[in-house]
Amino acid sequence: CDKAAKGELVIPDEIEGLPVTSIGEAAFVACTSLTSITIPDSVTSIGNMAFYRCESLTSIIIPDSVTSIGELAFSGCSGLTSITIPENVTNIGNGAFRACNGLTSIAVPDSVISIGFRAFENCENLSLIKLGDSLASIESQVFFNCRALTSIIIGNSVTSIEDWAFENCISLTSITIPNSVVIVGFGAFQGCQSLASITIPDSVTSIGKEAFLGCTSLTSITIPDGVISIEDWAFHRCSSLASVTIPDSVTTIGDLAFANCFSLKSITIPQAFHSEDEASRLDIDKLWPDGFALPDSSSK
Repeated sequence: CDKAAKGELVIPDEIEGLPVTSIGEAAFVACTSLTSITIPDSVTSIGNMAFYRCESLTSIIIPDSVTSIGELAFSGCSGLTSITIPENVTNIGNGAFRACNGLTSIAVPDSVISIGFRAFENCENLSLIKLGDSLASIESQVFFNCRALTSIIIGNSVTSIEDWAFENCISLTSITIPNSVVIVGFGAFQGCQSLASITIPDSVTSIGKEAFLGCTSLTSITIPDGVISIEDWAFHRCSSLASVTIPDSVTTIGDLAFANCFSLKSITIPQAFHSEDEASRLDIDKLWPDGFALPDSSSK
């Protein structure tokens, strides 16, 4: 692309009699003066970094013919205020909309089966997102540092929320995890300071390391019956957490899992941890270091 190109761009459906079926890799990188782009119905794929750092781009029309949006395709398009993902798209690549600071909301259609890691990372004004029902996984750092995100609708096909998926989403106040989810990954909700309530379904078997670290507004949590392990630092620095119920299904509670939960006054610990066997008994000092004391010796 001629870097001096500016204003509106209409991509033709034919060039020298041949159909335009794809926008190639890095085709319009750093064309910083382009303000809008129209893609013809003949295009089925948008390549990696196709519009990377088109900083003045405010709108783009993606036709229904497009099935794939490549890695970093719109990354750094900081002026982009709206975008519609068509119903036929099945894959959104890694970092596809990373640092699109102008985006405030986005709907991912049911046709999408995969969204790459960091796809919406640092979209600092993105406040609402709806994920389609075909999505199998929320990948690592997909919404990392989406600081304005207040709510998200997760589809019923998601089985895992991967590492740091919502880290530092400081405006996220509540979230419902669907019954399809089995794994909540490492640091999945770390630093979500405004998260006051969360529903964890019975389908979840593992709560990863640092999963809710620094969720300072979280006041109570009920661990569902399906959970087997609560990993290290899982609820570290949840300073408003006042009560916790841990079911009998839990066999592992990691080191410092509830460290610095200064408001914690009540916790129910599974019977398995009340063993007389030193090897299997819960090490309270590792969970609550620095002088934390249970209210009295009769407390569970």
